[in-house]
Amino acid sequence: MGGRGAVGSRGVARREHRGADAGPEATGALITLLARAVGLERAALLLEAGPHGDLEPVALHNVARLPAIPPDAEPGAGPWSLTLPIECAGRPIGLLLCDRGGGTALPARDRALAERMAEAIARLVEQGRLAADLERTRDLLAQADRLSSLGTLAAGVAHEIRNPLVSVRTFIQLLPERLTDEEFRTNFRELALSEIERICGLINDLLAFSRPAPSQREPTDLNEVVGQIARLLDAEARKRDVAVACTLAGGLPLVVVDEARVKQVLMNVTLNAIQASGPGGQVEITTAAREHDLEHWCAVCVADSGPGIAADLVEQIFDPFFTTKDQGSGLGLFIARQIMSAHGGTIAAWPRREGGTEFVLEFPVRTSAERRHAP
Repeated sequence: MGGRGAVGSRGVARREHRGADAGPEATGALITLLARAVGLERAALLLEAGPHGDLEPVALHNVARLPAIPPDAEPGAGPWSLTLPIECAGRPIGLLLCDRGGGTALPARDRALAERMAEAIARLVEQGRLAADLERTRDLLAQADRLSSLGTLAAGVAHEIRNPLVSVRTFIQLLPERLTDEEFRTNFRELALSEIERICGLINDLLAFSRPAPSQREPTDLNEVVGQIARLLDAEARKRDVAVACTLAGGLPLVVVDEARVKQVLMNVTLNAIQASGPGGQVEITTAAREHDLEHWCAVCVADSGPGIAADLVEQIFDPFFTTKDQGSGLGLFIARQIMSAHGGTIAAWPRREGGTEFVLEFPVRTSAERRHAP
């Protein structure tokens, strides 16, 4: 099939990748492999930059440059020996261009090989797009889970702010009448400063959890993260008459993590523990350094005093949409496991002998050399 070619340029296949979701290295390697297998002088792959967008070159073999074209246009500067459509779900999304030189037709056997290569590229593109869609879906689910936790936190923090402000307002109202009372002024100053400091601390903790930040991994003190989550959930715990106790290990090594994501996991697990414990219950959060499998780990354990989880359901709680609550999406722990896995860590749960459930989160401790080479 004829067409328009491009200026030839001897050398290794040049790869470009703009709007397509297929990996440029994979598509470029396929084009080079095809060219060598059937003795092509030139080859090119064009894929749509977006849904129904122009076709742009993503892999070129011995072609210096090729312009983007509308989906229904003929490929640029030919002639081409063969022009094959790339289709996904029955819809054309690209073109595979082959040239043996001067538009010379390909033998039937070589043509059949090129057609199989076009099919392989179509599958590669489809898989790449499915993977990209899956990643976007996971991000949206994680964001929804984060917003759900944020709503609970905001309600608790609002309550915590209102109470001290009432006290400060009362003192301000009484101040004109007792302006000469030094003891009253001193008490007012100390109370106002302490309450304002507490309010600022709560707001800072809430902002640190809610503020969208670029995903990045840095050496992090898990003790600080645990303390911040415990402070944020203190109001929710007291509202439910649940005591939260923290026992933090001294000298805990730093772990290289995305702090915002780790906060999301700890928030989810701790909030679940508070809700499971019931009135008069207790949640215990501990940190520890551990060594097993010849590696060093930092662990965060969250134990509640609730009714516990049946042994046959322990693994299911991490499945998407599985929940033991009357209300809930069943996505929180699924997302938590995804985040822990992305950090090379683990999350597990099991029933406690004394009743309730214990969740254990383990993060690998990296050496300085490992941190320097971390992605």
